Amino acid sequence: MKKYWSYFLSFIKKPENVFISLSLFFGVLSAITVPLLSVADEGHHYMRSYTLSQGRIESGKSCSLPKDILLKVKEAEANNFITSYKKLIDKSATETHKCSSATGYPPIMHLPQAIGIGIANTIHGSLGITILFGRLFNLIFYSIALYFIIKWVRVGKWVFVATGLFPLMIHLSASLSGDCMANIAIFTTVATLLNLFSQKHPITRRQQLLVIFIFCFSILTKSVSILLLFPLIFLPKRLFSPNKNKKIPFNIQKWTILVVTGIAAIISILIWQKIYGQPLLTTGAAHNPLHSNPLKFIAILFNTYISPTIGYTDVVLRGSVGDFSSFKYHLPLFILIPLFFLLFLSLFHYNKKDQELLGEQTGKLAVYNLATIGLFVCAVSYAMYTAWALLPFRFGEGAYYADGVQGRYFTATAVMLVPVGLWLRKYINVRTKNEKVFNLIMFFGLALILSFYIFETVWRFK
Repeated sequence: MKKYWSYFLSFIKKPENVFISLSLFFGVLSAITVPLLSVADEGHHYMRSYTLSQGRIESGKSCSLPKDILLKVKEAEANNFITSYKKLIDKSATETHKCSSATGYPPIMHLPQAIGIGIANTIHGSLGITILFGRLFNLIFYSIALYFIIKWVRVGKWVFVATGLFPLMIHLSASLSGDCMANIAIFTTVATLLNLFSQKHPITRRQQLLVIFIFCFSILTKSVSILLLFPLIFLPKRLFSPNKNKKIPFNIQKWTILVVTGIAAIISILIWQKIYGQPLLTTGAAHNPLHSNPLKFIAILFNTYISPTIGYTDVVLRGSVGDFSSFKYHLPLFILIPLFFLLFLSLFHYNKKDQELLGEQTGKLAVYNLATIGLFVCAVSYAMYTAWALLPFRFGEGAYYADGVQGRYFTATAVMLVPVGLWLRKYINVRTKNEKVFNLIMFFGLALILSFYIFETVWRFK
């Protein structure tokens, strides 16, 4: 028994092991227990993924799909989640329909799901099997990708674990949602930033190419995610070759890299827009009130995130960790408290190595990251206000808050708080008896919270 306990303690010593074991175990349970197509917008993601699995990148206003799939999506929208695992999809009976809202996403957003659905079609192409395989492949991609990100990032590994194992993150990754890919883009971006700011030697050619890739990757998931690269502007001078001409007030190598990567990202999104054939950004009303009165946006932000009379803040906060299946159920307060405790523990737990790696950059990066989160929140709020709240069937031009903003849009950005936590450890830090105690608290704490999520799901849909 001692031997097994020793092996277990050795296993959970590595944060990436804790993540992938809990992610896969509870993710599979989530994929099985959450009713098919009940997750937010999952029907739209299913239609998009199925089309891609057939090798078709449809764009424009009309798309073609088997009638069985269209009927199932309509039934799911009416809360009928009963899905056959036996009856094969009749691929010969197709119907042209208005393209789903997920059609505008670049194919990369639904690549894992499409692969899973494609494999399911070769084995047994029923509605139930294709959806389940799409979910499982999305989960596998998320778990493996974040496993290597946690292993690779030098600072704040446990914050990535805690955030990556939020019940909402597992709920989304074990579905057909394209948010899974967007979250991985955010994790990759933040890990790259932390590694560059903690790096002592000059930036390498490979890292320069990585920055270009991340710019393009971010903008092709959700274009607003590119704002998370804002701290790159403040990368320390030691990473770049000094100018030969000392009179030039900016570092030539640094700004060349940033300009080239910015151009590459813009070209990437323009290429997709050309393929898609339609504008990627839309407005919900003929007239946007903010154009004539930009300062009104301050009131919009206040009403969305601060105003106690509207109370939308509660929706966003709770939705960032535990609103499930199109808001059909959510984590109760007595689970939210320990969940946030574990996140704070991962941020404030004393770790000498993390402190030394970021060093003098800690306070600066904390400020840059907080400013970046603020920019990200403003951009998402503006997008939802103009594209959703202003719609005639919502609030129209009289919209007074960014209706449509969901907490899940911000969940992954919690890892940007790593340098904030490191800086605050000067004043607040949590020490456990030893690292084994900390590892056990994190493993079993996250496991218990995810167990409750699975129990709640089963209870809700029994």
